[in-house]
Amino acid sequence: MLIPLDGTESVSEIIRYAKLITPCADTEISLLHVLPQAGAENTATAHSDEIMNALTTAGWTVSSDLRMGDPVEEIVKFALLMPATLLLMSTHGRSGLEKIRQGSVTEQVLRHSPCPVFILHSTRAEPMVEHDDNLFKRILVPLDGTEVSASILSCVERFARAHDSEVILFHDELDSDSPEEERAAVKLALQEHSVKLANAGLKVSLDMSTYRRPIREILNRIDDMNIDLVSMASHGESGVRRALDESVTAEVIRHSSCPLLVWSAEHQFPPVSGD
Repeated sequence: MLIPLDGTESVSEIIRYAKLITPCADTEISLLHVLPQAGAENTATAHSDEIMNALTTAGWTVSSDLRMGDPVEEIVKFALLMPATLLLMSTHGRSGLEKIRQGSVTEQVLRHSPCPVFILHSTRAEPMVEHDDNLFKRILVPLDGTEVSASILSCVERFARAHDSEVILFHDELDSDSPEEERAAVKLALQEHSVKLANAGLKVSLDMSTYRRPIREILNRIDDMNIDLVSMASHGESGVRRALDESVTAEVIRHSSCPLLVWSAEHQFPPVSGD
């Protein structure tokens, strides 16, 4: 697991989520602090050392690196070289939107990451419940009926099985002018995904709406249904613009009150030569 740092992360949250995501006996953690320019090495090293010491004390195998350059390029390069199977990154959530509106490092890394990205917010609307060791009871999975959006489901299945999570597949009809056959095909695809997950032994339910406002409905469900994790695939920049294109994913990342597990579908469905 690769954990990129910028000095703003909460040490307690990094430790807590690392423990909950995967057993320390099965995982090696690499901390990476990238500085755009020289001058803050001492501060960066102190922050990395604090997290490294805490993780090591908790039983993890941890390494730490400090690099200079563009944070996005260095993080993606490091993830490829490891190779990383998961990135754990922090954003500033609802109360820190200034940098995010310009396109956060997290969002840019997501576009190019070779593996899923677990995104937590460094500022939370509510304090964490320290005695609750299972933060992933309910996982919301927004889908648009395409194979691309469903590419995240194999990742969701592994995560839900490990944490005994309930999976809620959600779809909000985007276009009222869509042919009836297309809407029926979307509904059938979601039902098939639901059956497949249930046959894999997971607790799963299907939630479909026709409000045609996917961002708002996803965010509403996060709050109203006490969702613990949102997992979705981003279509990325070269995909056809649909309900779950990159802009929808970005808005959910910016405004979600819970962590997210996201992976750009472009890296799961590499373009065919000649496309």
